[in-house]
Parts: sequence; structure tokens; C-alpha cells
Amino acid sequence: MKELDEAFELLHREARESPADLTNARAALMAELHGVTPLRKRRRWQIPAAAAAVVLAAASIIGVKVYNARTPELQVASEVLERAADRIHAVDPTLAPGQYRLVSEHVWSARGTVEYPDNKTGYTYRLEQRIERWIPKNDRDLWQETRTLIGEPQLIGANVPVGPPSISDTDTGTRTGACGDFFPKSKPPKICGNPEDWDSPEFYQRLSRNPSALYDQMVQQNANRGAEPHTVFHYAVQVLAAGMMPADLRPQWYRAMAKIPGITTFDQATTLDGRSGVSIGLTTEAEKRELIIDPDTGEFIGERIMAGEKPYQPWIAPGTETYARTISTKVVTGLGSPN
Repeated sequence: MKELDEAFELLHREARESPADLTNARAALMAELHGVTPLRKRRRWQIPAAAAAVVLAAASIIGVKVYNARTPELQVASEVLERAADRIHAVDPTLAPGQYRLVSEHVWSARGTVEYPDNKTGYTYRLEQRIERWIPKNDRDLWQETRTLIGEPQLIGANVPVGPPSISDTDTGTRTGACGDFFPKSKPPKICGNPEDWDSPEFYQRLSRNPSALYDQMVQQNANRGAEPHTVFHYAVQVLAAGMMPADLRPQWYRAMAKIPGITTFDQATTLDGRSGVSIGLTTEAEKRELIIDPDTGEFIGERIMAGEKPYQPWIAPGTETYARTISTKVVTGLGSPN
């Protein structure tokens, strides 16, 4: 099972599980998953290479009870997803020789430090990036990914003296690799044609096109993480964000998501690139996680996470946006070409 939060990071979504009864180990894992590095006796360590995206993993790994139980809003959210599914009339892009599918992401992600073992003091920055991924017609051919930092990291919370944000050598640069294997030394290794890897066409071939059966598959994929509603929702968003889902599956994917317990609608949202959409998601005490859909086309255009009433990192104010991503896709003329 691939890690939900390594869609573009070093470890290729390596599965992680937190110990059920080891308090200190659990606290340490929570710190890592939130994009921060534990401190022992206030010593500061290098941020892990995969920290750019791991803030997404917190609710997926550490079980948190969803407190917005089924309400009339649930039906509204389900209807929104059904309408979005009805509006999707996309077809898979036809790539001529030498053409590529370019998936462009504009991303905010959290970085910082937490004091261990109390896990109650620390600081967090928000890092902004542009990530561009060129995908060939044959996924076994060479892919390219370019990561670029935008502006300066922004401090979004602290209750200890603040040090500089950690910038990893994986945050910038251009890398190539067959099947999207941009980090060949990572463990476990990325394998071409892996049916558990949503970068592979084989992953989508084994998925049902029946929404009920597809929802069951979503739940089963997250069984080792407890299959909580927020876990399944996060998984569903990450698969959409990969940019590899075939056109015939996208409407059914939305219909399957509509079956997730507790899903609700929020206010209209705007992505990092200024596109407006309908916001659908789940809320826990720790965070609010949203999927943003274009109301005219039904297409997935972005996601975001806001700190909840009791944030995982208590130095971050409730309502602070800790993660955001907007996504666009187009066909371009060559590897590394913007057009």
C-alpha cells in the first residue's frame, strides 16, 4: 500500500503506522507527520526530506473522531458531488509523438520544529512552491519534474524562539526518471507498473466503475489506517491530484466520494491561482480539509487544509491555512516545455 502523502516526495508513499499504545513513539510520529522535527533537550534537527508534503498525513495516520456527524448538509454535499460527476465530459488527452501531459501544482506546505516529548512548543513556516511534472504517453518512458521555491517562507505560528525554516535539497531542482521515479535511492523503490501506485495505469485498471464497489475499494485501501472517513477522503483527493485518472473513472470517483460519512459542503473557495470553486470536505477537531471543484465543469482544481479548533500544533491559531494546492493540466510539445 502506498503512502498517502508522498505524491511528490522522496519516499514514494511508504506506508506508516503509529503504535497504538506507545505514547512517546506516537508523539514523535505525529511530529514527523505534521512536517516538523522532534527536539530532544531543545536540540534542532534537519527537517526530513519528505517534510514538504507530510503535513497532509496527520489525520490519515492518527485517528481523530469526526465531530460533524451526518446532518442535512451531508445530503447537500452528496448532491454537489453527483452534479459534479454529471458535468464531467472530459476525454483522455491524445498525445502525439513528442508530446507530454504537464501537471502543474502551486503548493503551500508547512515546515517547522516541535519540542519533544511534550509536543506542545515549536514553530511553523509555510513554504510556497511550483511543481511541474511532465508525463509521457507511455508511463515507462522518461518523466520530468521541476520544483521551484516561490518567495520567502512565511512564519504562521510559534511559541518558542524562532529559527530559520529548513529548506531541503529536494525542494528545488529538475529530476527525470522512468515511471516518475525521481528519487531512485528512496525506499521502498518505485516499480514500473505497480498496481498499488497511482502513477501507474495498472492502478486504475483494477478499480471498479461502479460507485458502490469503488467506495468499498477506497475503504479497503485504507484498512490498515483504520479506514476513518477523513482517511478515505484524503486518499481520494490524493489520487485525483496525481493527474493520472482516466476520464471514464472520474465521474464514478466523485460518486464514490459522495458515500464517505460526514462529508459536507463549505463556503465557496478560491484556489491559490484565483480560481473559484465549490468546497467539499470533512472537519475534525484538529483540522478542516477541503476539496475544491469547478462548478461549471465538475473538475477537481485544488485542495486546502485549515487548522481546527484544537490544532495538531497548538502554537498555530485555529483557522490558519496550513496547506493548499491548486492543479492544472495541459498537453505540451516536449519534455520540459511549458507549451
